Amino acid sequence: MSENFYTQKISIHDEMPRLSAQANLFRLLLDPFFDSIHFEKESGKGLDAGAGPGILASFLTKKNPNLVWSACDISEEMVQYCKLSYPKIDWKVCDLRNLDYPDNSFDFIFNSMVLIHIQEPEKVMKEFYRVLKPGGKLLITCPNDKTFEGPPVLLEMVAKHAEIHPADRYVMEKVPGFAKDLGLTLEARTDFVASNDGNDDKPKLDYPTIHLGMMTGWSMLSFMGHPDGMQDVYSRCQSEYMSNRVRFSLKLETHLYRK
Repeated sequence: MSENFYTQKISIHDEMPRLSAQANLFRLLLDPFFDSIHFEKESGKGLDAGAGPGILASFLTKKNPNLVWSACDISEEMVQYCKLSYPKIDWKVCDLRNLDYPDNSFDFIFNSMVLIHIQEPEKVMKEFYRVLKPGGKLLITCPNDKTFEGPPVLLEMVAKHAEIHPADRYVMEKVPGFAKDLGLTLEARTDFVASNDGNDDKPKLDYPTIHLGMMTGWSMLSFMGHPDGMQDVYSRCQSEYMSNRVRFSLKLETHLYRK
């Protein structure tokens, strides 16, 4: 079974369906957020760092066509797919801990759902700072697994996964410190909320909350069953979830910084 963390290259076959569904849902939350920060007024060059299947990169180009967009990902398969699907974006294969771009390259950097999968996230932050132009903006959004709310069996699964996961599932608690040490200034912060108390046929947006259906919610958690050592607690949680319609919520922290 494939591993589900991006300290290693991921399989497009294994991860594309989940990542695509996740990106399409998250796009619903990002749309009004970008309006609130006047994103359409940004100009210059933009980078989607850790772009995965490219769905959000494509959304960014449509949301602000004034920015000339580049995107990168560690997965060669993902980048090859995205080059064919989104040819107007300049794609590269690279590790976020060692970005293949010159200093002061970008006016806007977008990083979504990635830092929790990367070892040494402080190196990623330093690279973002390096390639960001003075006055440029960095938008980071990621879940913080400590914000999960739900019954004990679900919280046990989340905590066990965080223990086994080779990177830091609570990294968003450290990002403000990384940013301060680099001299980045916090411009805006929003905590989006994902809950599974909605309808599977169509998610409902009640900004900043998105209400998912039960099965959609579980599909977003299914990656937690992948690592070795997770099977028992994952099976117990799945059984409880399906039998008793377990409810949960999770915050997606979104930080906008300026260099």
